[in-house]
Amino acid sequence: MIKPLPSLFTLLLLLCAAASQAQTHTLSGFTISNKKAITPIYEGNEVKGYTMLYREDRADTRVANYGVDFYDQDLQKVRSALFPKERHFSHLLRRAYNGKTFSFYFYNTRSKLLEMDVFDSSLNKIASKEFPMRSKADQHAALEEMQVSRTGASKPLSGMNLYAVPNKGFIRNGYTGNMKGFSLEMYDNNLNLKWTYTSDGMSKNYESLLVHEVTDKYILATIARRSGKVSKKLNFFVAAFDVETGDNLLDVPVENDNTQQLSVSSFSFDEKKKEFIAMGEFYSVEDKELEDQSKGFYVKRMGMNGKENFAKFFGWEKDVNPLLPQEAKKSLKEGYENFVHKIIRGADGKQHIVVEQYKVKADGVGIALAVLGGGTSTVKGVIGNMLIYTLGPDLSLEKVSFFEKDQTDCILPPGAGAYGAGLLGLVINMNGGFDYQFTQEDNSQTSFSTAYINYKKVKKSKFREKTLVNIMYAGNMQLKSDNIDVSSSNEVVSFVYPAKPGYVLVLDRQSGEEKLEMKLVKLN
Repeated sequence: MIKPLPSLFTLLLLLCAAASQAQTHTLSGFTISNKKAITPIYEGNEVKGYTMLYREDRADTRVANYGVDFYDQDLQKVRSALFPKERHFSHLLRRAYNGKTFSFYFYNTRSKLLEMDVFDSSLNKIASKEFPMRSKADQHAALEEMQVSRTGASKPLSGMNLYAVPNKGFIRNGYTGNMKGFSLEMYDNNLNLKWTYTSDGMSKNYESLLVHEVTDKYILATIARRSGKVSKKLNFFVAAFDVETGDNLLDVPVENDNTQQLSVSSFSFDEKKKEFIAMGEFYSVEDKELEDQSKGFYVKRMGMNGKENFAKFFGWEKDVNPLLPQEAKKSLKEGYENFVHKIIRGADGKQHIVVEQYKVKADGVGIALAVLGGGTSTVKGVIGNMLIYTLGPDLSLEKVSFFEKDQTDCILPPGAGAYGAGLLGLVINMNGGFDYQFTQEDNSQTSFSTAYINYKKVKKSKFREKTLVNIMYAGNMQLKSDNIDVSSSNEVVSFVYPAKPGYVLVLDRQSGEEKLEMKLVKLN
């Protein structure tokens, strides 16, 4: 039997007739529980195909085959590959694609070893390697992975993560001591070790690494430091590591002095200007994150030496509010934070910042269960509207585009109420709580599209109306949106992926029918 992780069913691939607006594949006896089972394959910024990961359980009770299917941009299956793993003991932790090779990262509970398998773009296996646990903290993190719902995404403060280095290899993380510090190791595409980095074991601080992005040159991250194991006071530093050597090139506090209180939601690198860019929200010094509303958002640019070259603070009332339509202004007074999903840098020098609103709210059900002794969260995440901030080449705020959508809720882990604003957004994103789907750019950097799903409650129905909203930018100040109804009379979970130019891939999972439908939907 074949299943995409983590469900177990027989895979029967049936080609259906193409509809007028979509090429469709139906996979019968098939289900999928998370979006990460399908991964888009890019050439530059454009989608050229997809991979699907599944598991095949055979009559042999000792072996389970993991499989990868490769589809082209028209959803034609091009090739497949199977690789055996020890049944019941081998558990997939992560998978990654770096533009040249695929990597699959496992934990074997019998041997207590981490395992990695690498395949080339033709799905030929080119390398395998086993890794002993470096600490009890590593083993604890691996076991914890098996006890929670996996999405394939990296976890911000814990978890055995795997990061793809474009075309060059993969980086895996680890922990030192009782999660007092962190380590990074980079391997090339043949799993030869290139370098190891370990945080200072003599430091009095406890350190956690939050990786924002890995480029062909840098690992861009935030380091959260606290003075003791139980300390709730986190100090945030932005850091950059050289992917070729592992050298720590940058490690500076995001706050200049005691007069600033800043969260970090994005840290990236501008290749043209050779500058690091930190973004987040700012508060008054006496404010408490998540209890008090932020005063606005900021952009900081730093040179290769870590020196701040530019800092711009945009206040909600002074700078953002005058650019908002009337219906959008009330959201600024409702305590929402902004999570940065994507920063698009155009060929014209402009930057478009795609954000989604979120906030924390007391969860009545969670509070009741906690009173009864249940280990549940007493707060929930509330997801708000979409916004796109457009900055000019001089980083002036030129335009704020507002896209109103229906409010949705998401579950937060126990203790989430104590997280800082920037970290809470990462947790929501990790758990798939946002409605944002993807951003796709063209290779000329003159246009882009951003997609999200709007969920609307329907009276006297247990199903929600679902509308795919695709926001398009084509080099002018006006953003256009295209709405596609993806609702169903049945219980359907929908995932949306980028596709070839002019299309999106919509994947519908039919509840109770063990059926999956993949559709290439043409945009208007």
